[in-house]
Parts: sequence; C-alpha cells; structure tokens
Amino acid sequence: MIPGPEKPSILDIPLKRWFPLNLETLLVILLVVTALVSRFYDLGARAISHDETNHYVPAYSLYSGNGYQYDPMTHGPLQFHMMALSFALFGDSDFTGRIPAALLNIATILVAIFAFRRYLGRTGALVAGALIIISPLMLFYARYARNESYIVLWGILTLYAILRYLERGETWALFLFTAVNALHFTDKATSYIFAAEEALFLAAYFIDRISRREWMQPRRRANFLLGLAITVVFVAAAAGF
Repeated sequence: MIPGPEKPSILDIPLKRWFPLNLETLLVILLVVTALVSRFYDLGARAISHDETNHYVPAYSLYSGNGYQYDPMTHGPLQFHMMALSFALFGDSDFTGRIPAALLNIATILVAIFAFRRYLGRTGALVAGALIIISPLMLFYARYARNESYIVLWGILTLYAILRYLERGETWALFLFTAVNALHFTDKATSYIFAAEEALFLAAYFIDRISRREWMQPRRRANFLLGLAITVVFVAAAAGF
C-alpha cells in the first residue's frame, strides 16, 4: 500500500529561526557525511585480500594497456573497467582500487533515503539509510574491491523500478529497470538469480491481477486457471527430475 500524504511531523520543525534547516534535512546531511567518512576514511589501510587480488590484477592489466580477458571465476567485466578507470583518474593504489565499491555503496544509501521515501515514508527512509550505513556487512564490502556493493545497488534500483512501474505505469521506470538489469548482467552471475526472482514475483502478480478481473466468458477464465495449474505441475515435475 502506498502511503498517502503525511501529516506535519517533528521532521518539519525548523531547528532555529536563524538556521534554515528542519530536522529531516539535518538528519539527511548527517547520514550522508557519516556515509562518506565511514566508507572513505583510511580506505587503503587494510592489506589486499586474496579475493581482492583476483580483481586488482586484471583491472591493473587493463589500466596498463595489456588488455582484459573475461574470466567467469571473477564475474563480469564492469567492475574491472570501473577499477581501471579509477586507476587512470587517481593513480594505482590500494585506496583507488576500492573507490568504485565505496561510491556505489554510498549511492545505495542515497537511493534508500530519497527514492524509497515514497514507499517507506520519510522516517522509514531515514531509518533504512541509517541501517545500511551501520550494517557490518555493508560497511565491510563498501571498503572491499568485490562486486557486493555493485549488486546491492542494482537490487535496490530494480525493486524501485518495479514498484514505480506497477504503481504508475511510467515509461521511464521500464528504462530504469532495463538499464539496471543490463548493468547487473555485465557485473555478476547473481543477475540470473535476481532475474528469476523478479520473474516469479511478476508472474504471480500478473496471475493474481488477471484472475481477479471479470471475464466476458467465465468458461475461458476456468480454462485459463486449469491450464495454469497444469503448467505449474509440469514445471515442478521437471524441476524435480
């Protein structure tokens, strides 16, 4: 259910007449600053791990002009190109190799705070952003040269695009959905899992909507539901075999 217009809350209260911010704006600023500091402070201090080495070496090879060769063990090419771009812009170091992961994690926090206000409410969106900031898992991988920060952003944007299109049917939401899924498929094999989950949810949503509608010929509705049930049985049996 989409929340309706919110009544004035404590978030709207101006802090001071001479201070042109309300509480909500101040909290957003504090969350963004905390995200920046927690993701970038001493980012290059930790030694590169084994997993990170598998990403640093191909990215450095691409940056050095020796080319890049896809290896499914290290997933898609997007991360390597972003790391190589970071090396080209800021020099090659432990710090710069982790910049893309840190930036995309901060982007995830911003999406939660601003885009999901529509579905979580203003307070809920602030809480969601704060939880991502303090999450040990998110903090670790935001400072780690792997794909996790990337796929969390693709996941949250995919969810937003689906909700937005189902709510309003806006064309730009379809473009966002397509672009995010394309980026995910160039990034990591989890894209197949995400796509399957999206398909299952949307199929269930479609079936629910179409079965609730009034059919001009009730017999066709019964045939549709019967055919659907048989299809589900055959798919389940095939999966079992």
